Amino acid sequence: MNRLTRRQFIHTTGFTLGGLLAGGLHSTGCTTSPEKTLSNLIIQAPASLPSVALARLVHDNAFTGLAESTEFMLWKTPDEMRARITSGQAHISGLPVNVAATLYNKGLPVQLVSVYIWGILYLVTADPAIQSWDDLRGKELLIPFKGDSPDIVTQLLLRHNGIELGRDVDVRYVSAATEAASLLATGDARHAILSEPSATVAFLKAKEAGAPLYRAIDMQASWATATGQPPRLPMAGVVILPDLVETYPEVVERLQTGFKEAVDWVNDDATGAASLGAAYIPSMPEAAMAQSLAHTRLEFTLATESRPEIEFLFNQLAELSPALFGGELPGDDFYYAGE
Repeated sequence: MNRLTRRQFIHTTGFTLGGLLAGGLHSTGCTTSPEKTLSNLIIQAPASLPSVALARLVHDNAFTGLAESTEFMLWKTPDEMRARITSGQAHISGLPVNVAATLYNKGLPVQLVSVYIWGILYLVTADPAIQSWDDLRGKELLIPFKGDSPDIVTQLLLRHNGIELGRDVDVRYVSAATEAASLLATGDARHAILSEPSATVAFLKAKEAGAPLYRAIDMQASWATATGQPPRLPMAGVVILPDLVETYPEVVERLQTGFKEAVDWVNDDATGAASLGAAYIPSMPEAAMAQSLAHTRLEFTLATESRPEIEFLFNQLAELSPALFGGELPGDDFYYAGE
């Protein structure tokens, strides 16, 4: 299990708040003590560059006075992530928006507080002749995570272009984005749907092997062309359980202000974000994290402001299967509106 507390981070790396990350999160501390404090606040997120923004909340002790300690945990699989939420082990979780809606529709009263990942998907190919979805007809496409975001967005975009996955385009599913990146970089696959920073990892590995790769399609731009929506997709957000709002409302307030600052910092300081990420997400190469930021649409947006784009996406997903977001549009209480 990947765990790294702020104390462990400082001990193992020698970094201090005033060192690598000088000028960190501004204090939003209360002038009076909160009625209740958490003994240990746990934040979980996947192993990706955008998650560094959540890790920074732990590193910068953003919840001082509200929690005795804070802990950042990586989730490796959706099942691991879901188990921590359903057991109440994780108080704050970064996860795909459609997964959050599915949990809500299954009776777990999660609340979406913000959306922060708005685009990380690309069609990456070893063939410079591939420049459109139509060019993939009759070819094999590698896709990680069957039934997850890369798969369902690919299917939607192919359908908008009159192409059926599995009929017009052969598909090979793999269990991880890192596996897809490695197969593409070594030449064992020619075309793959990759998310960042895995796409950048593939480019770096291919460069070492002397085999160039190409970003044939920016899937966010393709989404805009197909639907008339902005060139971005509400892919991942932050969820909490209602108990956090009811019992520790100041934690949620601090989360919103601190996370926005952290997201802005990641966007402004790719080198610093990659350095911090190297400690909290050791499985991801530091160079890849730094370079991938240029291809990542990272923006803090309140859940209520994101709702129209989320519901548009879900209505599109319903054409494939309503089960992809739990069967129906989440109700008003899914979107945290503040207290």
